Amino acid sequence: LIQIRNERGVGINRDVFHVQQGGYDGHFDLKNNLETRLPSLNNAVGNFWAEIKAMGIADQVTVLIGSEFGRTINANSNAGSDHAWAGNYFMFGGEIRGGRILGEYP
Repeated sequence: LIQIRNERGVGINRDVFHVQQGGYDGHFDLKNNLETRLPSLNNAVGNFWAEIKAMGIADQVTVLIGSEFGRTINANSNAGSDHAWAGNYFMFGGEIRGGRILGEYP
């Protein structure tokens, strides 16, 4: 993402990048699925944020991670979870006032 921004040249002062990683639709064997997928997501976000901080622009960047649909909290009969009513989003960055959970469980 950082390289793409540099290739576009001077004069761009706002960037939005969209990245996605599929495979989280865990209707079965959810524990194994997440144990396999979450480390790569964690590494990607961690490496990206480390580079943003090294560039000295952390106070200018906001990261938003979300799911397009919610999941059930309780496991289904296949040790997975089904589509449900509440999604999840994580946001962080230099200007974010963190440490809060917004919203309520229905």
